[in-house]
Amino acid sequence: MRNWRLWHLFLLLQLCLVVAIAAATAPVDTIGFEAVDLYPHGFEWDAKNNRFLVGSSGSGAIISVSGEDGEVEEFVTDDGYAAKAGVMGVVVDRNLNRVLVAVQDVEAWGFSGVAAYDLDTKERIYFTRLDQLGVGEGDKSCAHDIAVDHMGNAYVTNCRSNFIWKVTKDGIPSVFLQHANFTSQPTLVDSSMAWCGLTGIVYHKQGYLLASHASSGALFRITLDKEDDKNLHVVFMKKKLPGAISIGLREDGTLVVVAREKVWLVGSASNWMAANAVDTVPLNSSDHVTAVASTKSTTFILPSYISEKLQGLSRQKFEVRKLVFPAEIHNNDPVWLIVTIVVIVVVVTLWRFQMVYLYKQYRKKRT
Repeated sequence: MRNWRLWHLFLLLQLCLVVAIAAATAPVDTIGFEAVDLYPHGFEWDAKNNRFLVGSSGSGAIISVSGEDGEVEEFVTDDGYAAKAGVMGVVVDRNLNRVLVAVQDVEAWGFSGVAAYDLDTKERIYFTRLDQLGVGEGDKSCAHDIAVDHMGNAYVTNCRSNFIWKVTKDGIPSVFLQHANFTSQPTLVDSSMAWCGLTGIVYHKQGYLLASHASSGALFRITLDKEDDKNLHVVFMKKKLPGAISIGLREDGTLVVVAREKVWLVGSASNWMAANAVDTVPLNSSDHVTAVASTKSTTFILPSYISEKLQGLSRQKFEVRKLVFPAEIHNNDPVWLIVTIVVIVVVVTLWRFQMVYLYKQYRKKRT
């Protein structure tokens, strides 16, 4: 009997060791890194190289941040725009092994463009100016975010003039879509942000784009295989998403929408003809989170701390933060599963010990 108890004690110790190892190897909540005055705006996960590619809204540089330890390496600083504009949106084209960035001068609002680079060699594939394309005389443009389809075509939101540019895989630009629905939505934000229209954009593998609209909180579904006005649909939502600055599509089909003070998790059961927010996470508005990116199983957000830049301050430390919605805290965490198993084993073991003890006492009384 003594050996039997020792065996159970050994089993419990082994399970506790498994829990400790699982907790130690669980995904980190924050990946910190250092880059002087980076003030990032956009970033994307490069699964092939296990790194984040982060664009600077200040210098226009692109850096890589290791997904394991936050080690920083310079990816590229392009003289074509580095001294003139910052990097706003970043997207990885896994099919063509390249990264594409939307660049913008956010002071004079007179320099917009798209650049593409090889993920391995870092060589520039093309750099295309957009600011003179589709923008009326005296109007301002802002290349805010970028998405790429399965053919390598890029789609860029213009958040000041409210239309979408298209750039082919060879760098040839055009105005893809101008529509009255982009400018006729009711404003749900204060005057300081009322000018900001189309912001985030993503490509869905079923052949359409999803785009957010900051001032109205609207979400648009844009079909790529139609050339007329029917390719645009305003996604029906009971509650809009005002202030939406960035969006990211996860592997499970849900959409993460980032605003200054909160993040929404949005789901759709109708192929994005209608949608609703199913969960939220509050944010510290002073962090100025500007982007979202997802690995295979984890969602991350990027605080820009841009208010410090506007105050003339210098900052060296930045971070990529893991984002977990309340409903997912226990659902997807293997540590909690292991802890639950350990608790069950402990309870069952103690019960068996107790039953053995009671049985022995019973036998003594009978004898």
